[in-house]
Order: sequence, then C-alpha cells, then structure tokens
Amino acid sequence: MGTIQIQHLSFQYPGATHPLFTDLSTNFDSHWKLGLIGRNGRGKTTFLNLLRGQLTGTGTITAPVTFNYFPAENIDPTLTVMQLMTATGAADWQATIELTKIGLPPAWVTRQFGSLSGGEQTKVLLARGFVDDTAFPLIDEPTNHLDLAGRTVVGQYLRHKRGFICISHDEHFLNLFVDHVMAITPDRVHIVAGTVAAWRADKARQDQAATAKNAQLITDIHHLTRRANTQRGWSERRERETHDAGSRRSAAKLMRRAKVFEQRTADRIAERQGLLADLETTTPLTTNATPGQGHRLLLSARQFSLLRAAVPLFDPLEIDFHQGDQLAILGPNGSGKTSLIATLLGHTSLEHTGYLQNDLPANVGYLAQDFHHVIRNVDWSELKANHQLTTVWNLMHQLGVSRSRLRAPASEWSMGEAKKAALALTLCRPHDLLVWDEPTNYLDLPARDQLATLVQAVRPTLLMIDHDAQFVTTTCPHQLTLTPYQH
Repeated sequence: MGTIQIQHLSFQYPGATHPLFTDLSTNFDSHWKLGLIGRNGRGKTTFLNLLRGQLTGTGTITAPVTFNYFPAENIDPTLTVMQLMTATGAADWQATIELTKIGLPPAWVTRQFGSLSGGEQTKVLLARGFVDDTAFPLIDEPTNHLDLAGRTVVGQYLRHKRGFICISHDEHFLNLFVDHVMAITPDRVHIVAGTVAAWRADKARQDQAATAKNAQLITDIHHLTRRANTQRGWSERRERETHDAGSRRSAAKLMRRAKVFEQRTADRIAERQGLLADLETTTPLTTNATPGQGHRLLLSARQFSLLRAAVPLFDPLEIDFHQGDQLAILGPNGSGKTSLIATLLGHTSLEHTGYLQNDLPANVGYLAQDFHHVIRNVDWSELKANHQLTTVWNLMHQLGVSRSRLRAPASEWSMGEAKKAALALTLCRPHDLLVWDEPTNYLDLPARDQLATLVQAVRPTLLMIDHDAQFVTTTCPHQLTLTPYQH
C-alpha cells in the first residue's frame, strides 16, 4: 500500500447552488484507520463515491489500492453466506476465519443472506470487505442496524484491521478503533491523528484561536469605519462652510483626498473581513416540550413481560417511572424494546404477564423508528395554520439544515434531514412526555451534542431507546435493560 493523494478536487451536483468541494487537496496513508465525520449533507458519502469512481469531479485522485464499498449494493438474498464471501476470490477457509473474527458461527456459511437480521447482514458484508487484504474498504454508516453489543463487536473487529475509511456519527464506536479523524467542514477538510476525542480537543483549540482573531479583526473594522466616517464628515462640513473661490478649490482638493482615504480604508476593511474565520458552531436548541415537574408515578411494573404466541419476549422486569425521569430502555436487537414502547403507548395490543400500572400522559411527542413514514404523511399546511411550521423549520436550522434545504420538498430530504424534521416535530409542541425510538440514527455528531445538551438543560419526561452508549449515558440517568427470554 502507500499514500492516497487528492489534488485540487472540486465537485458540485447538477442543479446545486453551491459546490460540495472546491480545490480540495489532501493526502492520507492507506494503512490508516480513518474516521470520516461531518454534518449531515456535508459530502461524506459523496467523498467516498468520488474515491471509488462512482462520481467524477475535477482534479486528480491517485490511489495505490482497490476500493470496495460498504454496504454492498444489489446483493442477491438467495446466495449463501459462503457464496457471498468467496465471490471476492477468497478461499472457503479464509471466508470461515474472517466470519469467525467478526463473531459469526462457522455453521452460518450455509445460511441464505436474506434470512439474516440487519445486524447479521452488516457483519457478513464487513467481513466480505476485509477478506481481500489487498483492498481498501470504504465503510458508510455501519452502525444503523447494530445494537450496543453489535457495535462493540464490530468496533473490536475493526481495531485489528488497518487501511480503511469509516463514516459514522457514533463517537463511542469510532473511538474503539480509529487512529486518524478526517472532518469535513464548510471551508476545508481537516485531518487529526488520534480519536474523535483528539479531534474535539484540536477543534476547540482552533476555534478558540479563531474566535480571538475574529474579535480583533472586528475591532479593527469598527475602528477603520469610525475613522472613515469622521474624515468624510469633516470634509463635507468644510466644503459646505467654504464660500470664496480659493477656499472652494482647497476644499475640493481636501474632498478628493478624503475620498482616496475612504477608498483605502474600505479596502483595508474588506481585507480584514476576508480574514474572518467561518467558524462552524452550534446553537442551543429551543423547545416547547414541557420540563419534567413534580414526581408523580406514571408507570409501575412488577414481574412484567410481553407475550407473543404465549411466549415471553423478555425476562420479567420491574420498573417505576416518574414524571421528570429520563429512562433509556436498552437491550439487544429483537429483545422487545420497540414492542414495549408500542404497548405502553397503546399503539399495539399484546398480552402480558405480571403487574402493570400505566398512567402515561396522552400528550406525547413520539419519534418512531419509521420516521420517514411520519415525514411523508405530515400535514404541513396544518402546522402552518397552527403557527408551528416556523418553529419546526427553526429547530431544523438549529440542527444544521440549511435554509435552501428547508425549501426543498420533504421527499428530497436526506435521511439525516428527515430525522431532524421528525425530532423537531416532537419538540415544537408542549408535550408532557417525549418517547424517542433510536433518536441518534442518521444524526451527525453536532446534532447529537445539541440534543444531549437540550435534555440535560430541560430535563423533560423522557422514554428512549438508543444504541449510542455515550448519548445514553449523557441523557438518561435511569436505564432498563431487557434480556431476551430463553425458551
């Protein structure tokens, strides 16, 4: 392997008002475990597609490696796991070893790919990308179908690999394996050695220096503006107060000098304005959600489990949930977390064992896993009539969605933009209870930080399912782990 070189790369989608990349030049080593981060819509997936030749910009990309992409496209679901793995040219024994490394039993090689869960398919496709050790994998959002345990397994697997790029918004996951971070910001691509924590520290230092420099430049601009205004005012008064011809000629000469001075001052102001750094900052989210007040018991369960076909979904649980609590419901995929939420909200009816007292309020801000379905069916005219559309748009803009994207049809929004819209819908009204099912999926790091800060500040009554360990720890002091029932 060697160095992947990018020189003077520019790219703009047809019909877009602004380019995603302008004269980008950077290098990175093909042995690096590189985490790629940045706001939704900043061009992370586009960058991978430019590397692998799916998109073409201007400039040059020189790579001494063959790229492969995760998630692989157009996979035949009837193929067995072994057929998928060996299609890359790997031997059967190599495929079996690679699958074992990522935590899949050797016996699974005979299973059809389509019979696997989303998390299992993720592991197979990642192993397929690394079974060819001459390739350089481009990994795009691998955590979307992984629970917390799955993310840990995959993170440990990637720690023992080298030479790949991984896009993810899960900071805890990235910190398990990355040795370099590439951040895409509005004006540049910045690479830092270390984990996301190292990038955060470096960004904080750079932002602090840029803020101080901006403050000095703004002071200079104000000073130059005052001098120009004073000079102009003095010259104009002198011209008005002059009556004889000689004095008028002298005043006119002074006026010309004043205009030259004014132009030079304007040039100096423009120069300083051009030096102002375009800092990528976040603003605190605003919400109409009701802060959790009082400590009324809303939910109590003893030896409780849901039944499907007379079989418990999870081991019996005990919980007391009060007004003002923030509770995270944890557990592996398939343990019944979403079914539990749906039952508590009355969205589905499952039989149960044990005792349940359910006094959850009716005024609920609910973020479903299938948030795209919600966005497709939103009555935007009703929101506008109720004076809530502006609030939703302001929240989306605070979360990093540009004004131009807000004007685009909702059907054209990216998954990240649609997720921000769905979250904004839960925050725009004075809900007495927030219920979020995987709020961090598709959310960029700054948006996750904003959401966590909001929960810490407002402390709404919150029931939440999520697999981002850092986000859960930051937002929910109460946690309930579901253990799948063993037959």
